[in-house]
Amino acid sequence: RQNKFAFTINDLKKILRVHDSSGSKATVTQTQRITACHSDNSEYWFRNIRAIGSIRNFRISNGHLAEPIRENGSYHVCMTIPPELNMIDGSDLTLTYEYEDAFTQTEGLLSHTVDNETRRLHLEIELPKGRTVSSARLFCKRNGTEEPLLPPVISGDTRIEAYIKNPIVGAEYCLQWHWSEEGIMKKLGHFFKI
Repeated sequence: RQNKFAFTINDLKKILRVHDSSGSKATVTQTQRITACHSDNSEYWFRNIRAIGSIRNFRISNGHLAEPIRENGSYHVCMTIPPELNMIDGSDLTLTYEYEDAFTQTEGLLSHTVDNETRRLHLEIELPKGRTVSSARLFCKRNGTEEPLLPPVISGDTRIEAYIKNPIVGAEYCLQWHWSEEGIMKKLGHFFKI
């Protein structure tokens, strides 16, 4: 373990739930099984969290989150690891946060940058009924180039999933989708509270 990163991740599942058909309210839940490679690790960083709209209400299942740091359009959040949480044997962490006005266009994107050695990465998008997925693609961005990956699975017109084994550290994995435009009556309803 001495030659490895500070942490390794067995499974990381990142789920984006868009709550309304306008795409203005959404939540991300990132659950991961994490193992510390050194006994003296006292903090864990969640890095490169970004969106077109705003992000707020960061919460963690174990430990304490420091105030998010915003840098170059991305948020970085530090979790203080409590002494009673033995991460050498592995621990489950769940980070949640909310997006506002981030998915209002006909194209959306959920991404994850791999900061630690990870065995499996699962990206999932749950869209509201009433706006169906027209297409989706999975790709990897690394060293300034974009590499297409196997297409994601679309089910029920509102769920998109992608699985990546042994993702490359430093690469950003992107699940991009196109969905139908929100109906004109619904748009008017948002303005006039119909």
